Amino acid sequence: MQEPAVSVVILTHNRKDLLRQSLSSCLKLTWPELEIIIVDNVSTDGTIEMLEEEFGSQVRVIRRTVDSPTAGRNEGFRSAKGEFILSLDNDMVVLDPESIQKAVALFQQFPRVGLLTLRISGVEDPSSPLREHWWHPVPFESGKDHFCYTDYFSEGALFLRASTFRDTGGYDDDYFACFESVDLAFRILQAGYDILYVPTIGTVELHVSRHERKTRSQRNYYFLRNKIWTAWKNCTLLRAIGFIGPRVLKDGMLSMQNGWFDLWFRAVSEGIAAPSVIRRKRKPLPSSTWKRIQQIREGHTWELDRTSSVALQSELLIPAETTLGSVGS
Repeated sequence: MQEPAVSVVILTHNRKDLLRQSLSSCLKLTWPELEIIIVDNVSTDGTIEMLEEEFGSQVRVIRRTVDSPTAGRNEGFRSAKGEFILSLDNDMVVLDPESIQKAVALFQQFPRVGLLTLRISGVEDPSSPLREHWWHPVPFESGKDHFCYTDYFSEGALFLRASTFRDTGGYDDDYFACFESVDLAFRILQAGYDILYVPTIGTVELHVSRHERKTRSQRNYYFLRNKIWTAWKNCTLLRAIGFIGPRVLKDGMLSMQNGWFDLWFRAVSEGIAAPSVIRRKRKPLPSSTWKRIQQIREGHTWELDRTSSVALQSELLIPAETTLGSVGS
């Protein structure tokens, strides 16, 4: 049987040295039908020249004329020929050359899984995920080495079905950056797909952003504004208050302590007074989807039955002690 085509989509902007390392790791992936796409968001640091000189025809380059992370990822997904897509930031290194084999096997074994969110580690400890990326429903220490269903993923390192992108429309281009994965996760779950955290496919983030909320950064503005926009699109009024209230208050205090109150005020103002392009997308999630999300957040797990055909096929992928979230199974 012919193996399905797989595409790697790497988004980049002015990080040619990190991109080189990420791309080099992807070229070591062992898969018979593999295409690698670089989506360049208007780099000015010689990225295009480096790709032409060092990688040539090994990669396909999409040269954008507008810098937008969300729109850039979507453009890469639309152009991908693969049935499955590995999406990476330009500072992500894939550790295992057989990562695609593992991902495709999981997609085949769990047909309702639409997206695999991968283990993202730092260079200091490549075997353990970073706490900065841990927003899954199970506690970090007990869950980091186990599979679990989740309502969160990091856009920096993931596998998704091409059908997941087609059925959901991908990221919201109007977000530009930050919190876009949460908005997309809502639509993935509403479309009937599951999101699975996979500890056995590891990546290393070469440049880890830490303490951003304690410094003056445009990302703080985008995170808060886009969270409010996500509430606009997906929540009833009462649910929106609970969804955004704690973040608004916490960021307000941090902004006053760390000198970015103007960004906080702008984010809240522009978030609440959402533009018409966001208001037109308003479609609160049905109660059935919220119930499913609540079940996921309870972190239910079950032991794999290793006598079943699925477990036998998973033997090399999933350790005996691994548990899988029960929601959606």
